[in-house]
Amino acid sequence: MSVVMALALAACGSTSSGDDDANTGGTVDAPVGPQIDAGPIVDAGNCQPPDMMFVLDRTMSMHRRPDGTVPAANAAGFMESKWFIAITTIETVVAALDATVRFGLTLFPIDRGGVCVTLEERITGTTATNVQCEEGEEVVPPNLNTSSDIALALDPLTTRLCRSTPIGAGLGTALTELAAISNPIREQFATLITDGQDTCDEALSLSNTQALAAAGVNVYVIGFDASGTGVDGPHLNDLACAGKTAPDHSTNCTDDGAGNFVAADATNGPTLYFDAGNASQLETTLTDIAGQICCDCIE
Repeated sequence: MSVVMALALAACGSTSSGDDDANTGGTVDAPVGPQIDAGPIVDAGNCQPPDMMFVLDRTMSMHRRPDGTVPAANAAGFMESKWFIAITTIETVVAALDATVRFGLTLFPIDRGGVCVTLEERITGTTATNVQCEEGEEVVPPNLNTSSDIALALDPLTTRLCRSTPIGAGLGTALTELAAISNPIREQFATLITDGQDTCDEALSLSNTQALAAAGVNVYVIGFDASGTGVDGPHLNDLACAGKTAPDHSTNCTDDGAGNFVAADATNGPTLYFDAGNASQLETTLTDIAGQICCDCIE
């Protein structure tokens, strides 16, 4: 049994950028942040597979390794990049569970063609010239059995990297697309995967996450960086609270009185988002999240 399937079955059965050149440093030995509580097994026949939208950062800094260093421009080096790791991990998790979760995919910012760069081009020094701070793009709408669609839409070597990190705009795209398919019989979720800081509008990141939560879409937040300098930890803490996925939410998060949450102590408090520092941690995190929400995924 693969690592993904083993973790997924366990989870379902449990009751328990900066734009670029900002990442340098060491490694992370263990995941930091919230631990998944899968909750009770859903009774067969009453389960509606939920929508899960991946919101994936395609910033140019994703060409780097998780520790911030630049890999070689060859096959082995490509596989060490955050871009290769993120894509292959998403594809692995979706292939294992796409009969039980309606997976979809949004990339941000949008690639309008001819102005973003391939992984190899970025590793060898080419810079994207796209307009900064544009919206995201939904490349696969949430549905069952989307593993082949996502595999066709994502290729580490040809899916391009762009400049700027408009996290808020990417979440806004997810908000619009999930609202268009919302159905009261099933839950909706989003999972943000980013290796950097919002370089466009942090206030929009927060407000769109709060808007998703107000619409019933809980937002999981993953910082994919081992350097300690790539992601904006306090902001991601706020997003985890806003998305209602922070651990001990009532203690670690505060309400503005209108149901909008932020971290009680975003800077000095505990890590409230998922901090993945390598391929294994990212796979474990995505699998545990999918395992928590999946529909009847125990044989």
